Order: sequence, then structure tokens, then C-alpha cells
Amino acid sequence: MKDSSGKCIVCERNVETGSKLSFCRLHLEAYKNIVENYGNWRNAYGDLKPEEFLRRLENNDYTGKWVKEVVRIMLSNRDLLQFFLDDLSYSGRKG
Repeated sequence: MKDSSGKCIVCERNVETGSKLSFCRLHLEAYKNIVENYGNWRNAYGDLKPEEFLRRLENNDYTGKWVKEVVRIMLSNRDLLQFFLDDLSYSGRKG
């Protein structure tokens, strides 16, 4: 899932070393927070599917800029969305 340019797919900063994704340090941290917090949102909202979770994050006034940018990229890129779903499944949080 890593781009050969070495630039973040969101902002063109250098990609974080050792990352499997084409995100800079800031966007990679936002991505990790998204993955880690899906379970909390699912507990709060019940049967919340991953794509609905992302749409809610995108439209939430309290969601930070970096997270919103990552969410928009994930929703527009099927490969990245699948990587996210795989990460949720791997961490045991997918429903």
C-alpha cells in the first residue's frame, strides 16, 4: 500500500519510515487513532459498520483536521479502505 514516491498521499510530506502506508508521521498517527477508536464508537453506537464510522468521523465537528484528511482518503480509495478493514479484523475490532 506504500507509494513509490516516498511522499504522503495526503500532504506530500515524507512518508514515515517503516510504515506500510503512504502517510507522513502526522497522518499515520491519525490513521492509528482511527483504528484504535473504532471499538469505542462501536460500543457507543451499537452495530456501527466501519464505513459508517468513517462517514460519521468525517462529518463530526469535533474530529480533528488530520483525522478528517485520512478519512477522506480512505473513503475515496478502495485499496486503502480494505487495508483499514484488514487492520480492524487483525485487531479483533471488526464487526
